[in-house]
Amino acid sequence: MSKSKLAFINVFLLSLFWALQILTSKMGFTAGAKAIPFTLQSAFVALILLSLIVLPKHYKQIISLPKKVLLGLLLANAIHFGFGGFFSNSGVAMTSAVNAGFLVKFALVTTILLAWIFLKEKMTWTKAIAVLIMVFGSYLISTKGQPIVPKIGDLLIVLACFSWSIGNILVRKAIKDTEVSGDVVSFLRPIAGIPVLLFFVLLSPLYPAQIQNVFNANYFDFRFYPYVIGSGIFTALLWIFLNRTLKVATASYMTMMSMMTSVFVAILAVLILKEQIVLAQIFGGILTILAGIITHYSGVDKK
Repeated sequence: MSKSKLAFINVFLLSLFWALQILTSKMGFTAGAKAIPFTLQSAFVALILLSLIVLPKHYKQIISLPKKVLLGLLLANAIHFGFGGFFSNSGVAMTSAVNAGFLVKFALVTTILLAWIFLKEKMTWTKAIAVLIMVFGSYLISTKGQPIVPKIGDLLIVLACFSWSIGNILVRKAIKDTEVSGDVVSFLRPIAGIPVLLFFVLLSPLYPAQIQNVFNANYFDFRFYPYVIGSGIFTALLWIFLNRTLKVATASYMTMMSMMTSVFVAILAVLILKEQIVLAQIFGGILTILAGIITHYSGVDKK
């Protein structure tokens, strides 16, 4: 199978499992689950599943990783999951749902820029136009065309986007043209990220009141375990296919093509949650799909 086909299959599955994770988490939050305990509990479920999937096949590779590579991957995953999780959850607490739903997609822009600067991935007119179309399409899907009123929490979400982008850039840099499996990176994500999130939990008394409310929760409340288990399974799978994509394609391709997640979320929300979809969202989905087609056939996965 060609690298282009493999990259598309991996990013398609990444987007699908990401959408399922978002949907499952939303159902959990609607049922009353608190964001940080839910995130940590899901991460432990993901770690258990990743251990079962990755360790039997890659244990020898993990224990023989050069110290420099291991530390680099741990740093990348700590930034991606630990800092990204902290900033995103804190930002959501201090902004509107409409703003948060759109701004998390800003990671597309930050990844493209950082990949251009640090990985020397090409910035072409085709890529730039596709990014603009995707951002506008995502805006329509997330906001239904409503105007966005800037809030303080928006900055924290932008910081989360930079955290996710930096993590992806570091992963791509570490495993590109090496024998290191993307599955090994996925296994290390909760190992590196969970301690960082727990550290931020310990510091919660120092935060502003709005953010404290996010962290002041019962971390041993397991009433929402069906949603936690579902979210953990889908989280593990999306991490696997995210890092498999980064193994065979550029960071730009991964983040651009994963924008189809917005389309999947909208479809699943209509089918499962019986949410209403408006014309602006349909138009946004069409734009996102068209931009994805342009991206796939423009060779962004190789540049």
